[in-house]
Amino acid sequence: MLGIIGLVAGLLGFALYYSERRSTQRSKAANRQLRIPKQWPLNPRPLVNSAERRVWDWLREIFPYHQVLPKLPLTRFTLPRQPDQGREWFDMLVSAYCSFTICAPDGHVIGCVDVLGPRGLSRGNKQLKHTLLGQCGIGYWVMAADSFPRPELLRGEFLGAGEAQLPERTQPADLNSARNHLRQALDRGREQRSQFGGLHESEATPWPQPDSFLGSLDSRRAALPQR
Repeated sequence: MLGIIGLVAGLLGFALYYSERRSTQRSKAANRQLRIPKQWPLNPRPLVNSAERRVWDWLREIFPYHQVLPKLPLTRFTLPRQPDQGREWFDMLVSAYCSFTICAPDGHVIGCVDVLGPRGLSRGNKQLKHTLLGQCGIGYWVMAADSFPRPELLRGEFLGAGEAQLPERTQPADLNSARNHLRQALDRGREQRSQFGGLHESEATPWPQPDSFLGSLDSRRAALPQR
């Protein structure tokens, strides 16, 4: 009987020792990951590949008065309604981005485009972006790098039917008028996308708005140690 008790005690002691050692190893590994190396094992790379570059050039042609931004995270232009739930939603969306984000010069996002890669786009990924962006009044489109939709279809989806046609190029002196016209078109486009269940006007984020997810969640209590 004493032998069995001793054996059990020994096993429990070994399990406790092994658990503490594993915890210490994980803590040391985490600390190593947080240290800034003197020489980073990284190389620069372009923001987009050759296929995405073709789509980027095309989007800038059909949205000449907008900014076309590559690979912008969704958390950059969305904001939790309940600040205390920010971490929960940030953890879900931290790796979610679209290939290209189209926004007006004042920063209002009007639409996002995903370019299909060799493995396509998962159904869950597509559904998440379709529902989230649609409820925020932001257009969403998925396309292949070698098969562009008609420009008027994409412009109509993002700006509304009244702005479907590609505008003629204007001179710099006409840019202010074009921006005002664009803002009116953006408002009309959002109204037309209300069928997706977008926010009511009273629930919409005020503008200028407080910083997005990244403002508070990226802050650190102390500087990272140097190697």
